[in-house]
Amino acid sequence: MFLIPLNFWILFFAVCLFLEIVTTGFYLMSVGIGSVAAAIANYLGFDPTIQLIIFVIITIICIIASRPLANRLTRESPDKKVATDRLVGKEGVVFEAIDPENSGMLKISGEFWRDSYCGKR
Repeated sequence: MFLIPLNFWILFFAVCLFLEIVTTGFYLMSVGIGSVAAAIANYLGFDPTIQLIIFVIITIICIIASRPLANRLTRESPDKKVATDRLVGKEGVVFEAIDPENSGMLKISGEFWRDSYCGKR
């Protein structure tokens, strides 16, 4: 018969929690909650086979329960546009003239931008 030490379940939870913070996919938190349930079963003296069954069942329940929340949170996340890509199509105010010879300055969405590519296109 094999034994699963209580320390294993606690360490497994800590690793899942850390990885969940890094990845934010909601899957590892479900696995971590399953490991907490298995740790409780271990502490109460249940057989290792029962611990594994509890771990699997609680993990599956948590994954099914967390999917609507995860979908809602990820659906409403902002676009992953960076820097100037998020400014395309927005209107701005010109503060320095822009012509083929000199770069100019404009203000878009409260930020000042210098057109450093004028004359190089």
